[in-house]
Amino acid sequence: MTKVLLLVGSPRGRISTSTNVGNYILDTIRPNGFETSSLIIRNQLSSEDKISEMVKAIDLADIIILTAPLFDDCQPYIVIKTMEIIFEKKMQLEGKKFIPIMNCGFPEPNQITAVAIPIYRKFAETVGLDWFGSLAIGGGQMFHNMQKDSGKKLDELGKVANLLLEALNQISDALLSNENYQDIELKILPDFWYTRIMKRIVTWMNNIGWKRMVEKKGAQMDAKPYSQ
Repeated sequence: MTKVLLLVGSPRGRISTSTNVGNYILDTIRPNGFETSSLIIRNQLSSEDKISEMVKAIDLADIIILTAPLFDDCQPYIVIKTMEIIFEKKMQLEGKKFIPIMNCGFPEPNQITAVAIPIYRKFAETVGLDWFGSLAIGGGQMFHNMQKDSGKKLDELGKVANLLLEALNQISDALLSNENYQDIELKILPDFWYTRIMKRIVTWMNNIGWKRMVEKKGAQMDAKPYSQ
């Protein structure tokens, strides 16, 4: 039986978009002869015993799905630490499929693909994992907020989640057929929504935030302390 391990790299743990996205895939493939398990990376790094447990789970897995949010422009620290542990252990990973799935609050998925996905690809090449494909989800924070407010599962959110579910179903189908997935950038919001609406709102909100911070610190907005 093919063993699939989900590693959740979000510091939020079980209440995160990363968990919900990964669990959706596991729930889809489990009835079709896959043995699935999941670990919250944050919890596994809490002790040497937990780290050993995670390393053993990785060693036993045939397919590794790593879900995580984008922090600034790369992986969260706990994910980077896990990659370092895998490298240092010199594990025999040849033949194991690797699927990184990242989401970010920004609507543009290229925030993820510019740096974070290439880091994952280099990691896979270095430790010997087989690159199965990747998914970069723009606007992932939206799903966390919606699920938190409604208490619904990902597939119960209605039309707003259709694009995401379609992409996740493609990954599940690829796993079921044993065919590689592609590297996909998923835009949840249409371009006009960001360029005409969200961009203005975000800029306006950020300007307000900077002004409040300057006032709180007693500084000047146009100060240039390093110009001389």
